[in-house]
Amino acid sequence: MKKQVKLKAKETAASNSDFYNLFRPIAPGIDAIGKVAQVISGVTEAITIWYITQSEMAGSSKVLSIIVSIVAMLLVVAVLEMGGRKFLQVLTRAIVWRRLKNSWYIALFAIVSVITIGMGMLSFKLSTNGIHYAFVSNVPVGETFDASLLKEEYRSSLSSLSTRFDQDLVLLKERQQELIASTNAQYDSRIQEAKIKMAQYDQRYRKGAKWAQSHSEKYRKKASQLESEKTAAVAKIQKEHSGKLDRWQERKNQAIDQEKATLTAAIQKGEHALTTRHQSRFKNAAFWGNLFSFFVGFSVLLAFICIISVEVFRRGSGIQVEYREEEQELSTIEMLWFGLQQRLQSFFRRRAERFAGIQQPVATRSIGFNYPAPTLSNEANKKLLQGQADERTGDFMP
Repeated sequence: MKKQVKLKAKETAASNSDFYNLFRPIAPGIDAIGKVAQVISGVTEAITIWYITQSEMAGSSKVLSIIVSIVAMLLVVAVLEMGGRKFLQVLTRAIVWRRLKNSWYIALFAIVSVITIGMGMLSFKLSTNGIHYAFVSNVPVGETFDASLLKEEYRSSLSSLSTRFDQDLVLLKERQQELIASTNAQYDSRIQEAKIKMAQYDQRYRKGAKWAQSHSEKYRKKASQLESEKTAAVAKIQKEHSGKLDRWQERKNQAIDQEKATLTAAIQKGEHALTTRHQSRFKNAAFWGNLFSFFVGFSVLLAFICIISVEVFRRGSGIQVEYREEEQELSTIEMLWFGLQQRLQSFFRRRAERFAGIQQPVATRSIGFNYPAPTLSNEANKKLLQGQADERTGDFMP
C-alpha cells in the first residue's frame, strides 16, 4: 500500500508588528468577503452552465441531461473558482515578494498569468451573462393571445344575426306572395267580370243584335287591358321585392361586417395588451438582470481584489506561507477500497494465469521430522574457516 502525502500550508510569524496590528482586524473580514464573493460567482457560473447544457440537451433523456448538467457545473466551478484562487495567490506572492529571480521564474509566471487572466475573464462572462440570461429567459416569448372566447362569441352573434335576417327574409317572401295573390285576385275578378260581360254581348250578337258587337269588343279590350295591367302590377311587385331583397342583403352584410370589425378590434386590443404586458415583463426582467449582472460582476472583481489584498497583508506583515509534505494516514474507507482492489486483482490474476498456463512455484513440504542443523562451537568454526583458507592457499595440513 502506497503512502499518501498531503501538502500542508503553514504561516510564519509576522515580522512587521506595526503593519500587522494595524490591518489584522480587517484581514479576516477581507478573506471572508472574498470567499463569499467567490461563492456568488460560483453559483452564477453554475446557473449559466445549467442553462447551456439543458438547452443543448433538450432532446435527450431528462435523467441524462440532469446528470451531465450537474457534472459540468461541478467541473467548471471547481476549475474556475478553486484554480483561479490558487493561481492568483501564486501570482500575487511572486510579485509582492519579488520572486522572479531568473528566466524560468518569469516563463512560468507568464504562463500562469495567461491562464489566470483567461479564467478570470471566463468567470466574469459566465457569471454576468448567465444571471442576465436567467432573468430574461423566464419571460415567456412564444405567448400568443387566446382569442377562442372572442371567436366563440362571434360565431354565436353570427348565428343569432343569421336567424334574425332569415326570419326577415321569410316575412318579405310571405308579404310578396300575399301581395301578388291579392293583386291577382283583384285583377282576375275584374277580368272575369269583363269576360262575362263580353260573353253576354257575344250571345246577343249571335242572336242578331248588331249593336252588341261594339259592346263585346269594348269588354274584350277591357279584359285585355286588365291582363296587361295585372302583368305590370305583378312585375312592379316583383321589382319592389327585388329591391327589398337587395336592401335586406345589404343590411345583413353590414351587420356581418360590423361583427367582424368588432371581433378584429377585440383581438387587436387583446394582442396589444398582451404585447404591452410582455414588453413590460421583459423590461423589468432586463432591468433586474442588468442590476444583478452588475452585482455579480462586482462580486467577481471583489473576489479577485480580496485575494490580492490578503496576500498584500501577508507581505506587509512579513508573513510567509511555507508548504510541507506530510504523510497522511489512510482513512477506513480508503483502506477498505484498497483491500477490495487487491482482492479483485488477486482473484482475476489467478484465473488469468491459470488460463494462460503459467505454472506457479509449488511450495515443498517435508515429510517426517525436521531436525535442526547441528550448531558448531566457536572453536570448531575457527578450525573450519582455517581449513578452508589453507585449502585455497595450498597449505592445508591434515
